[in-house]
Amino acid sequence: MEYFHASEDIAFGSQPEPADLESLAARGVKTIINTRFPEEDQGELPPERAKAEAEALGMRYVNVPVSPVEFSPASLAEVSHALNEAKAHGPTFVH
Repeated sequence: MEYFHASEDIAFGSQPEPADLESLAARGVKTIINTRFPEEDQGELPPERAKAEAEALGMRYVNVPVSPVEFSPASLAEVSHALNEAKAHGPTFVH
C-alpha cells in the first residue's frame, strides 16, 4: 500500500489490503476515509469488510464516494465534513 503524508494528521494512499489495516492502526491512524464507490473493485476489502476490520482494530471507517469525473462542490463538502469529523479523533488515512 502506498502511504503519503499530506499533513501531520492526514495521509493519502492506495487501496489497502487486509494486512495493511493492522499497519495503519500501528501508525496511529484513527479514521479511514474511503473515497471509492462501493461498486469499484476494492480487492479483498470491500467497504463492509473494511469497516468491520477497521472497527475491530479500534479505527473509524467512513465511505465518502467521490467521482474524479464529476467532482462537485457537494462532493468537496462531503469530503471536507468527513475530514473535519476525523480530525477530532486523530490521524486519518484517505484512499
